[in-house]
Amino acid sequence: MSDHKIQSRFSNSARRYDRFSGLHRGIADQLFDSVNKGPAPSALLDVGCGTGYLTVKLKEKYPSCRVIGLDFAQGMLEVAGTKHQEISWVLGDGHDLPFADSGFDTVISNLAYQWAGDLSRAFSEARRVLAHRGVLACTLFGYNTCQELFQSLEEAKKSRLPFKRLPDVAQVREALAVGGFKSSDVGCAQVKVEFKDMRELIVWLKMIGANNLSRGAYLGPATIAKAAAIYQEKFACRQGVRATFEVIQVYAGK
Repeated sequence: MSDHKIQSRFSNSARRYDRFSGLHRGIADQLFDSVNKGPAPSALLDVGCGTGYLTVKLKEKYPSCRVIGLDFAQGMLEVAGTKHQEISWVLGDGHDLPFADSGFDTVISNLAYQWAGDLSRAFSEARRVLAHRGVLACTLFGYNTCQELFQSLEEAKKSRLPFKRLPDVAQVREALAVGGFKSSDVGCAQVKVEFKDMRELIVWLKMIGANNLSRGAYLGPATIAKAAAIYQEKFACRQGVRATFEVIQVYAGK
């Protein structure tokens, strides 16, 4: 999927994003707590800020800090721009940050770097704009996210499908090292979320802009129906079906 298509997908979901992103906000709150344990930053960059939930929280916590929210989806920034007038909202790409070297104490990112086409380059750019002893604190959805959905679809199709899978922990660690971070703490946790059925999960992914099937992965209604039955049989829970979201947590120093 091209960067332009990904940008359009997230821009198109911006107006409804806040209504469907409770999971993202919960993970953002944990990331906020980890940043809050360190010294107060004087300049902070939020890469992939989306509609600005975490960016605004950090600005309110550190009112004297220069805070910039960056996203490559114009629609997200249009929503974010209504939330706080003292934050600079910048259209840009994490692969090529439009900032000078060593300008930030902290770079944060909540559930955005998993979409990077070149994760090593994105981390290298984060390191470049960090000051001496600056910190990168971020979360990414990992490889096992929605594993139940992938398994059900592949069993229904009876073949491997051209899904774009997210990076795993080893790939994240390697990308940090290639990106120039000499020390990093990488953790991983799994969050289980309940949905009424597989179709509700797919609709939810679409509503937040995270539906990530390539055009070549068109399955057709019969295969989708069969996959939904497999999902219900194998991954049922009290409220319907469960879905796994793997969250990779990164804390890296320059």
